[in-house]
Amino acid sequence: MPLTVQLRAAKLPGIIGHIAVHYWFVILKTSGADRWEVWQHPEKSECSWGHLHKNLMAINAGVGQGDSWVEAEWHDERAHILTTVIENSPANYPDQNRYRYWPGPNSNTYAQWILNQVNSSVGLSPQGLGKDYHGLCYFKKTGPITYFSTPLLGFKIIWPKRFELHLLTFPIILELKPFKISLPFTPANQPLGPNATQHSHHERR
Repeated sequence: MPLTVQLRAAKLPGIIGHIAVHYWFVILKTSGADRWEVWQHPEKSECSWGHLHKNLMAINAGVGQGDSWVEAEWHDERAHILTTVIENSPANYPDQNRYRYWPGPNSNTYAQWILNQVNSSVGLSPQGLGKDYHGLCYFKKTGPITYFSTPLLGFKIIWPKRFELHLLTFPIILELKPFKISLPFTPANQPLGPNATQHSHHERR
């Protein structure tokens, strides 16, 4: 199997699962597969660094309310770059010893942090609560991406495809290609159907 990296998601358990999802990464190699994620409780698997865990659960297992699905998938050079960042995250992710459900840092903060390290144009959905937490104040401009964040107000621009406004870290997202508006607190439904792996978002550069 050629090296592949997947961004997977699943609904959170209970009532919150109707509006929120949990994100993680899966690295698929010829030698096997690894699941990387932040969990609310620290040191719950043999390979863990605070709240950051490797192979806490099966790569496609949900988190208490149904199956998981693939939201994005990378191959070739992009997969190698992401793999390097993910596998080095125990040494580099700054919030592995902190966890807050809101405003963050949480599991989705970690997933977004990984994507930010590689300047990915893939964005987590509005149901990825915590994805826009970056501490008290954060600003970054790299290529087409401009990002400003505080716990009260922020924005993200991926020119010319995607515009986000963040209120209390909850995002309102406008996508232009194809045109789509996404609002916070909308139902968290599997977006890709039974053949999610084949129809997921692919990003190659």
